[in-house]
Amino acid sequence: MVSKDLKKVLFLISFFYVLINTKILVANEWLIGNIGIFQGLDKITARIKTFEIQVGVPKKFGILDIDLQKCVYSLPLDEPESIAYIKVLDKSDKYSVTKDKLSIFEGWIFASSPALNAMEHPVYDVSLISCRKDKTLSNKSSSLTLKD
Repeated sequence: MVSKDLKKVLFLISFFYVLINTKILVANEWLIGNIGIFQGLDKITARIKTFEIQVGVPKKFGILDIDLQKCVYSLPLDEPESIAYIKVLDKSDKYSVTKDKLSIFEGWIFASSPALNAMEHPVYDVSLISCRKDKTLSNKSSSLTLKD
């Protein structure tokens, strides 16, 4: 009789253990953003510019074309983190003769650790500040769209 009760208790413990671990796995999901907020540094003039890039729409910064291909960020209750996959092309005059674009960087960059996978260029530095989801009128109430 004791062995059946022991089996029930072990089953309940293992059931709750699996349930708790499943919640932990779900809590580590990423939210997909469609806008990345970047900071660019021109090393020659020492000017810093903050700009937004939409996923799939290349943005020009100096002689660089920055193409944001994926942008994700953590849930609000988790530790704040944003990660972006970018491709950076050099559009300088030395490559205009061949009409080729030189890809100087392609990879993931992290907002919390910009030096972890840094884009190296002699004139420009680009780092990720954060990712976010674009807020459109479709998310607002219908009464706001009827106002003129």
